[in-house]
Amino acid sequence: MTGNHDADFEPRIVRLEELVAHQQAAIEDLSRQLTEGWKENEKLRRELARLSDRFQDIEDQTGGPAANQPPPHW
Repeated sequence: MTGNHDADFEPRIVRLEELVAHQQAAIEDLSRQLTEGWKENEKLRRELARLSDRFQDIEDQTGGPAANQPPPHW
């Protein structure tokens, strides 16, 4: 190998290093977004469970849902 031959590889290596750096940044960003999405999903699941429990409590207190009953003004 000659010194000149090594110089031919240098621009390719630099481009590959740049590509790897960009991909690593993209992967880290996607990982962060995925983590935030999971946290938001869990928060919404807890809120849904809380609201479901509240609705069930209200139904239990009122004797269940008023299915197929016309409103009182009819």
